Amino acid sequence: MLEIINVDFHVHTVHSPDSVITFDMLVEWCGKRKVDAVAVMDHDVIEGAFEFSALSRERLARGEWAPRVLIGEEVRTSGGEICGLFLSEHVPKGLTPLETMQSIRSQGGFVYVPHPFDILKLKRLNTRELEELTGMIDIIEAFNGKPRFPGANVLARRFLRGHDFPAGAGSDSHEPTHLGAAHVEMEEFEGAPDLLEKLRGGTVAGKLYSPLASAYRRVRIRTRS
Repeated sequence: MLEIINVDFHVHTVHSPDSVITFDMLVEWCGKRKVDAVAVMDHDVIEGAFEFSALSRERLARGEWAPRVLIGEEVRTSGGEICGLFLSEHVPKGLTPLETMQSIRSQGGFVYVPHPFDILKLKRLNTRELEELTGMIDIIEAFNGKPRFPGANVLARRFLRGHDFPAGAGSDSHEPTHLGAAHVEMEEFEGAPDLLEKLRGGTVAGKLYSPLASAYRRVRIRTRS
């Protein structure tokens, strides 16, 4: 019988300046939301992903539950945000989209394009640029939990219908209660190449939540700390 897991491909931790998610929060809320694995995509830093991955492995080695942590980074490029997945080292911000993708791929990572059609973002890859960079892109985010433009996910899925990219999904959570709000239900995988293959057979699931609600909860958590 196939084992199906839930993977949230877009999560931020306390290592992102606008996030409040600690490792203990990640474990607690992923357990509540039945999220089996997360990709940590902190803004322009990778230390949090390494730290959370190590803490997860330590808990699992003790026989305690924790979500699997995939090492990633959300990089601010000169043309918008691009994520790297399965990274082994930091990717600097401020490079062009192509240079950023080359840096990700040079270390064996996958290029993951987040919220590609959130048109309220000042900088993002447009449709023409996505098509020009097709050979460098591995995964496109079909569903983001809190896009600024409500129709962004509809446009992303429409784009994917005409292009051969695996579809990712992520909560883009910066506070714990929305972890797993958007995720992919997919077969269990072993390592990077297997993930890409299994992702093609996955099912995008989840629901939108308000960026304002997220900001409010972050303030409440910081106030209580």
